[in-house]
Amino acid sequence: MNQSTTLIRFTFDDIKKATRNFSRDNIIGSGGYGNVYKGMLLDGSQVAFKRFKNCSVAGDASFTHEVEVIASVRHVNLVTLRGYCTATTNLEGHQRIIVTDLMENGSLYDHLFGSAKKNLTWPIRQKIALGTARGLAYLHYGAQPSIIHRDIKASNILLDHHFEAKVADFGLAKFNPEGMTHMSTRVAGTMGYVAPEYALYGQLTDRSDVFSFGVVLLELLSGRKALQTDNDGQPAALTDFAWSLVRNGSALDVVEDGVPEPGPPEVLEKYVLVAVLCSHPQLYARPTMDQVVKMLETDESVPSLMERPIPFIAGRLDIQKSALSNSGHLCSPTGYQAYTLQARRKSNSKEEEEEEEEGSSVAETVTTD
Repeated sequence: MNQSTTLIRFTFDDIKKATRNFSRDNIIGSGGYGNVYKGMLLDGSQVAFKRFKNCSVAGDASFTHEVEVIASVRHVNLVTLRGYCTATTNLEGHQRIIVTDLMENGSLYDHLFGSAKKNLTWPIRQKIALGTARGLAYLHYGAQPSIIHRDIKASNILLDHHFEAKVADFGLAKFNPEGMTHMSTRVAGTMGYVAPEYALYGQLTDRSDVFSFGVVLLELLSGRKALQTDNDGQPAALTDFAWSLVRNGSALDVVEDGVPEPGPPEVLEKYVLVAVLCSHPQLYARPTMDQVVKMLETDESVPSLMERPIPFIAGRLDIQKSALSNSGHLCSPTGYQAYTLQARRKSNSKEEEEEEEEGSSVAETVTTD
């Protein structure tokens, strides 16, 4: 393998050996992008290999550039990128793989909803919330250029052996040119976590990540999934559930029953209010991630919560239909009333049109967990 500075370019043979020829036993994650394998390098270190599917040589230049930029971003609350591989094989076609540190405690999703589900103590939940917020704040304000993650969710928050949170999966990341307040782009992300203005109009800003963080924080506090089904079989959003309790003065009821080593009620309530503020459906009502960090780790108070539009759940087909319409409303056949957001800004610039065509190097669709 060839090494340039700290970024390693692995050979495909190196990775096959490390993963025991991509053994099924080594799979630790999967998704629409492909599979993630655990493996051991020659120096004995444990790493994770994210192997993308449906790749072609045509996208390698932008992929390599993206990898190099990401590798330069270092923070205690971001997963470290070790290296990558691009190769074409006769039997397995074109390969595109990234290599990161392996997190011993898996993902936040594993602990909240997976087979490794545990009743996390409040100190650990608080540590995870703060670490995730700091990692995102660094992406937005510490990285040059700033990075919008686009797919913040519980399965993309990894945990090391000390339960330090590491924001992972920059496969959907967008680099935000300096001075741009938002970009218009095709939607990529996960239903339940995607901000309304992004899902409906492709309007992407750092506040889109703030919305997703708010949903993750609600999951962490409540032990409930972002999207569930109510007693009538209808989809129900965790954000609406939390808001209904907060609005009625019952913010503490959002917190999961029986949390070990619970914190002071005023601290628990503050975290709930921050989560609801972050997940407000109107982007101008949300704080920045820098403000979120200050609220979570200091005595800074939470601003008054703005009233919210009436609840809605947007299905994938609803979003697709809305994106093709110029009404500024959600087109929902399920009977949920829509609310209006700021219409997507029409772009006449060649640069934005090219960006729409190029899209992400990894994925361009809303996915479901």
